Amino acid sequence: MDVEVFEEMKRYIGFDEGDVRALKSLEPTVAPHLDGVVDSFYEVAARHPSAMAAFEGGDAQVAQQRKELHRWLTTLFAGEYGPDYFATRCRIGQTHVRVGLAQHYMVTGCEVIRSGLADVIRLASVSDAESKIRSVNKLLALDLGVMLESYKMSYIERVQAREREAMEHKLTRAEHLAEIGQLAASLAHEIKNPLAGISGAIQIIREHFGADHPHSAILGDVMTQINRLDAVVKDLLVYARPSDPRFESCNVDVIVRRILTVLREEPTVQKVPIHYAGNDRVPKIQADEAKIEQLVMNLVLNAAQACVGGGGVTVTTAVHDSKVSLVVSDTGQGLDATVRERAFEPFFTSKAKGTGLGLPICQSIVEAHKGSISLESEVGCGTRAIVELPRRRGGVT
Repeated sequence: MDVEVFEEMKRYIGFDEGDVRALKSLEPTVAPHLDGVVDSFYEVAARHPSAMAAFEGGDAQVAQQRKELHRWLTTLFAGEYGPDYFATRCRIGQTHVRVGLAQHYMVTGCEVIRSGLADVIRLASVSDAESKIRSVNKLLALDLGVMLESYKMSYIERVQAREREAMEHKLTRAEHLAEIGQLAASLAHEIKNPLAGISGAIQIIREHFGADHPHSAILGDVMTQINRLDAVVKDLLVYARPSDPRFESCNVDVIVRRILTVLREEPTVQKVPIHYAGNDRVPKIQADEAKIEQLVMNLVLNAAQACVGGGGVTVTTAVHDSKVSLVVSDTGQGLDATVRERAFEPFFTSKAKGTGLGLPICQSIVEAHKGSISLESEVGCGTRAIVELPRRRGGVT
């Protein structure tokens, strides 16, 4: 708030020169009684521990604030209500914010003071007492408006600070991911061709040996590890160089059914019960079907792997206004708070085997579709991966 707004507030409530004269004329009458008003104020406050909680400095701070309150009351009747008066009220409001005084106590505290001053004026039998009390009330309303503005400004500043912090975090994360992406892409390309050559050579040797050769099983294990490395390289390339989505009309229900049919051949998934009731009421969405397939596959595989020691997986789909939701739940081991918070961090994994890129890739896919993905998890109770995708491209309904 600036002083121009303060002047506008005066005009709004009709605070004019007549009020200035009335307040100034009250100074000799009220000055001897201000200590009593202060005493009454703190007697009321003392009955409310939550109000007194702002005085963390104890009795010494209360004594100091009593002096400040007396000084403030004195200035109410000084007859000067310009920029300096406004600046003082701003500082008082900022002090209240800084010490943590709840906003409602400023409002109710002003009412206690208003009532106390009105009693003093009436008991003094001053001429035109009610008119002068109205002038006091106008000024207290102005004071309260200015001081309350400090709370609003403090709130705005906190929100802006949080937004800046969030933006800085996003920028830092984006820079970090860009560096990781460049490194990952370079490594993947360096590994990809030699790995393909090794794989081809092993296959030729394996065919030459024949199925009955004593080393055939060893070569089979080597091929398994090569295929695992190849999958890692593919994940690195997908994460490091994601392609833009190719939007088309697709049905999430159909995609889920198709992926579950494919995954039933996976050894890990074969050991875990997966339930999908299906939901043919889910409308089609504008999305990249291949990427949604990858999203579903990664989430279901993650859930199934979490249930190897026991548990099951449930997949559900639903429609909410302009969004289609996909929820993959498991009753596996669950995640602790630290793992859950870092779950979307590239290369972070709590698994003995894994690249730590599954969920980051899922997040990348969802964000490219202007959707959202989140995890809910509790150790021993399982995990829920919740995806929401807009029905229209770019989230436009």
